[in-house]
Amino acid sequence: MLLTEIVILLAIACAGAVAGRAARIPPVVAYLLIGVAAGPGGLGLIEHSYGIERLAEIGVALLLFGVGIELRIDRGRRELIRMLATGAAQVVATIAATTCLLHFTMLPFQAAVVGGFVVALSSTALVFKLYSDRGEIDAPHGRAAASILLFQDLALVPMMLFLPVLASPAEQAWQAGLQALGATTAALLVLVALSRVVLPRALELTARTKTPELFAPVALLAALGMALGATALGLSLPLGAFLAGLALSRTLYAQQVFAELLPLRDAFVALFFSSVGMLFDPGLMLEAPLLPLLLFAAVALKGLLSALIVGIVWKSPRLGLISGLALAQLGEFSFVLSSQAGALGLISSSLQQAILGTAVTTMAATPFLVAAGRRLSLRDLSSSKDSPDLADHVAVIGYGVTGQAVARVLAETSIPFAVLDMDPGRVRSAQSEGMPVRFGDGSKRSVLQAAGLAHCRAVVVAVSDPAATRRIVSVARQMNPHAAILVRAHKVEEIAELERLGATEVIPAEFEASVELFVRLLERLGVPRHVARIQEGIIRAGHYHAMRGTASSFDLLPEIEKLIGAGILERAEVMPGSFACGLNLAQLDLKQRTGALILTMVRNGEPISNPPADMCLQAGDLLVLYGPHAALAQSFELLEPPQE
Repeated sequence: MLLTEIVILLAIACAGAVAGRAARIPPVVAYLLIGVAAGPGGLGLIEHSYGIERLAEIGVALLLFGVGIELRIDRGRRELIRMLATGAAQVVATIAATTCLLHFTMLPFQAAVVGGFVVALSSTALVFKLYSDRGEIDAPHGRAAASILLFQDLALVPMMLFLPVLASPAEQAWQAGLQALGATTAALLVLVALSRVVLPRALELTARTKTPELFAPVALLAALGMALGATALGLSLPLGAFLAGLALSRTLYAQQVFAELLPLRDAFVALFFSSVGMLFDPGLMLEAPLLPLLLFAAVALKGLLSALIVGIVWKSPRLGLISGLALAQLGEFSFVLSSQAGALGLISSSLQQAILGTAVTTMAATPFLVAAGRRLSLRDLSSSKDSPDLADHVAVIGYGVTGQAVARVLAETSIPFAVLDMDPGRVRSAQSEGMPVRFGDGSKRSVLQAAGLAHCRAVVVAVSDPAATRRIVSVARQMNPHAAILVRAHKVEEIAELERLGATEVIPAEFEASVELFVRLLERLGVPRHVARIQEGIIRAGHYHAMRGTASSFDLLPEIEKLIGAGILERAEVMPGSFACGLNLAQLDLKQRTGALILTMVRNGEPISNPPADMCLQAGDLLVLYGPHAALAQSFELLEPPQE
């Protein structure tokens, strides 16, 4: 009975997910392994039936629908070009190398090409999950791996379309190819038209009904309806779902559709991977051991090619090493291709078993390979002498948004600095502007030595990779015990570890926006800027405890009231264009205007106590003021240029 099989398979999948969680392996790998253990090749708890196979196909369709929605093909031109270059080089090189390896050893040409297609695809779901859990999706190696994975997802479409051409006799291949191209083009035009015209309007009508319960079934109807339409037009079920998701990816309702289908998709994906694991029979694979050995060699070759390509295109051996190990596995869509190729008679059952075995094994090994790649990449591979021409400067590691802002302020204030970044495009662009930006991996001691870190005044660490950030802080503190090390972190939880490694100050990005929002809210509500600054300082001085919920806001009130109510000492700079700039102290008469007292003035680094009344104020003068918060707030308005 189908319902009994579904219940048993779901129970097995849930058990696998729990066991995988305990063993710290991704759910996809856990589903595969539990399927192998419970299937006919293992304990024989359940058979792989026709009904389960159809449910698994729905799972694949929903998975591809989600990939289509999440796939971003509207990136910036530079990022898109690099993505296409990296992904195309990896896919083409892997297909060519694997086809030659398999064909010149034991397989017919058509089967060898299918093997090349299968090996060229890595697991988008698995690698993205690993990098997401580590917070490394936006890190350079995360973006490098993503560029290849996204291109692989796009390459799946022509691969699936090419399989029927491979199945045609050699003398009819060109004719079959042209017919398939024409039919496919027509089918694609129909599907794209439906996806871009009909589906958005249907979703808009659904949204206008203001019936939240209706959105989930309509979203499911859109995904499966497009998949069914694709089969009616001669295309595959997964391909139709993928195209539907891709067409909806830039619409207003894309994320809502994805959110509605996500729980259902996860359930069907669990069924799919568990059922794939059930197909694998280790005994059958051992009957032809040469095939899996060849596929393992092909996967290792793919990892090597990926490492070389990423290292060349991104100009970083470290990124190449991490990306190559992360991509050294077969993907979930390799199952789709192999099953369709098997249905067309392109590959034998023994090759299908070898593909399944290789996929299960390599996917299970991926988390360990990723961890090994990160450890290997952090080792110092070379050494060099300190750069003698850099001293008493600021070293900025990372030239993203934060690094660029810091660099421009340093340039405007004539403070010497040097910048390191791993993005060759950003480095070339910065160098064309005359900025002292060098290409280099800031987690390497030799690169930091070349940037003169041992002789710098301060270090600003603004990279996206948390592991690299920790390494940079640790090495920087070892190289320069006296420099101030300021670090931009992603999460507040990283503060303690980074300070333990030697960071002077850690600024967590996830709360900086909240602090800025809070300060601006106080100003909009009429609270003097000085009071807002006091509150801002208290939050930062307490390591954001007030915003993390680790200290009661009531505990801060006495401290705030004490600071606000009493007289306060504050420094202020006379800024160009301000009311006070150019006036002497008698003309300014700050005491009469605001109630604040000028205790000391600092000009060109020299303090002047009790400055005379006829002394004119110049831009850049520092004033030490004393008074209540209201007086100081009014004083700041006189010393700062008017806001437009």
